[in-house]
Amino acid sequence: MSKAAILIDGAYLEMLLIKEYDRAQVDYHKLARELVLEAGRQTGRHLTLLRTLYYHALPWAAPDPSEEELERVQKKQGFFHRLEFLPRFEVKLGRTLRYVDEEGYADYEQQGVDVLMVADMVSLAARGMIEHLILLAPHSSFVPVIRQIKDMGVIVHLVHAGNMTSSVDLRRECDERIDMDPEFIDEVRRSHNTRRTDAGFNREPNEFSNQ
Repeated sequence: MSKAAILIDGAYLEMLLIKEYDRAQVDYHKLARELVLEAGRQTGRHLTLLRTLYYHALPWAAPDPSEEELERVQKKQGFFHRLEFLPRFEVKLGRTLRYVDEEGYADYEQQGVDVLMVADMVSLAARGMIEHLILLAPHSSFVPVIRQIKDMGVIVHLVHAGNMTSSVDLRRECDERIDMDPEFIDEVRRSHNTRRTDAGFNREPNEFSNQ
């Protein structure tokens, strides 16, 4: 029986759900289950999930935050906290930086997330903890580490979707590709009979903002 780990770039997943699937509300436990099942179908193996690692960052807030900034941070903290109670989920956080250009326009950028993901990929592969890595991320910067863990015997499955697909180099380098198409999204949508507290949990990740 082969073990798999799922690594999710949370900000990328949120933007996929917003732009490609009209803010679809997903059940993250179902999402992890379906990704493992699909990876197993691709390789003809029965896979068991070691862990889902979810990477993100809290929204930026000033040292003396406004009520709006504080509310955004608290909502996102609440979402991350609830994710950590899902079976075999772990949340790892980078940070959000704010930049202001010469015309006074602000931009926001996450830092540290990619570094955390790379470190975990290498650690999981080098210690022989997994035979399959399921990656939901867009950046070509992962290509060198993907090559490295493939040399360690890990099969890498890349999750992609719609027009916001991952880089060509990343798609080329990964062994298998999982298309998160509309049928897949329908499989992992949260149920209409979800309890009220859980509905709030599923709604939160689609309110993506680092502002």
